[in-house]
Amino acid sequence: MLHIYTYDSEKTSEYQFYKKLNKIHEKYVYYLILNGVSEKGEDLESIKMTKNPDVSRKYCERVVGGLKNVKPLLISKLSGDTGIECVFTKLADNDLIGNALFMIQNVNNYPVTGKYSCQIWYLGETYIGDVKEIWDE
Repeated sequence: MLHIYTYDSEKTSEYQFYKKLNKIHEKYVYYLILNGVSEKGEDLESIKMTKNPDVSRKYCERVVGGLKNVKPLLISKLSGDTGIECVFTKLADNDLIGNALFMIQNVNNYPVTGKYSCQIWYLGETYIGDVKEIWDE
């Protein structure tokens, strides 16, 4: 089941959103896999990314392909000029990925207006219900 949380920066303090996101990073994020900056709306596979040196290119390609083709379990968004979108997806295979949760974290209009920062984070075998609990607080 897909859960979507939308926070309007005019109604919900950005501080609360960032506090929840920080808690997820502290409790569940193991490491950054890929990051890059692109034009808004560019396809995930087209973004020029820098990869974590501790993971293989093949692993990164498998993760990106999975993220494009598997329906996310949870999406959390902060609207506003510098909106943030966090997309949580569980990927599983018997080869490179195993059974793991990943988060795509997009920051709009960053580092400059009209661009966005895209990061892919590895959350290991984290249960999506634990992540959902934080957003429900």
